[in-house]
Amino acid sequence: MTGAPPDVSIHHLRAITNESTVELPDRVVEILAAVGPDTDVLVSDVSARSFAAATRRSYSKQEPNLVPFINSLQALGDELVLICQVEHGDELVTAVVRATDRSLVAATAIDRSVGIVHITVQELCARLRASNAPGVELALEVASQCLADDRVRIFEQGALSTARTVLTKYTMAAEKGFDVRGLDGFAGALVPLGDEQPGFCIVQADTSVGITAFTPGNADVVAAMGIGGLSLHSETTEETG
Repeated sequence: MTGAPPDVSIHHLRAITNESTVELPDRVVEILAAVGPDTDVLVSDVSARSFAAATRRSYSKQEPNLVPFINSLQALGDELVLICQVEHGDELVTAVVRATDRSLVAATAIDRSVGIVHITVQELCARLRASNAPGVELALEVASQCLADDRVRIFEQGALSTARTVLTKYTMAAEKGFDVRGLDGFAGALVPLGDEQPGFCIVQADTSVGITAFTPGNADVVAAMGIGGLSLHSETTEETG
């Protein structure tokens, strides 16, 4: 894994967008203004060209308005950029900033409820049983406790940035006494995918959570992990993993 990219606060991201002459979609401005001061900004550093390609593969069919966003990235070629992402419900703001001078290149907002994908617990269990990917038994242990016809949402987000996030979050959780299993294998399986946008799903049974990652397109299981000892009222969301 490469060195961690610099932290970017929501305050800093607002300042970058406010000072920029880049034309921003109205929804980007609205979301950045609406989120709270403690909102996390997920940051990853990649080449502009590779992120443009990943965005086209993942979203261009349901989000044709991303063409100007993708074109702005492609114009930078292999220049290193910071991908700054902010969650707001089903919407995701992505701002691309030059790594050199922190100037804004482009920004967009995507409604991920469009073309939303679900998987039944029964199908998830079948895929986990058929896979020899790292940690599948951990997610299967949790999923097997859920109703077979329950539907679980599959959401997409960057592989490398997710690997960094889960390592940080769940290493801290383990230090606090939570039963975190399969973390290293899960993160390690995501790293080679780089800026690809694999699918993830989360199941919870009582005080345990299972997280499963799929290959882009959701054809195969990449890895899974489990967390135990959670509060019955805990909510594990996309921001956590």
